[in-house]
Amino acid sequence: MDLDSIDELSLTHHTAISFLERLGINPSQAQIDLMEAMVRMATYPKRVTLETIKDCVGGDAVAAFFLYLKNKDLRS
Repeated sequence: MDLDSIDELSLTHHTAISFLERLGINPSQAQIDLMEAMVRMATYPKRVTLETIKDCVGGDAVAAFFLYLKNKDLRS
């Protein structure tokens, strides 16, 4: 089974592309991945992991840790 093709069918993936296109952006895969992580954070705060947060802040560990602590009440 091709997992990449399944990812492209997910609601978060489609929503990320839709947001970017509405902003007038012809998105690259990196932009789609970033927006998809942000959509996941907003939609499913209890399922957010530190890795998802790192994706949202471009791998900046300090910013990821701050955002993780700042939003810990949303995850509980």
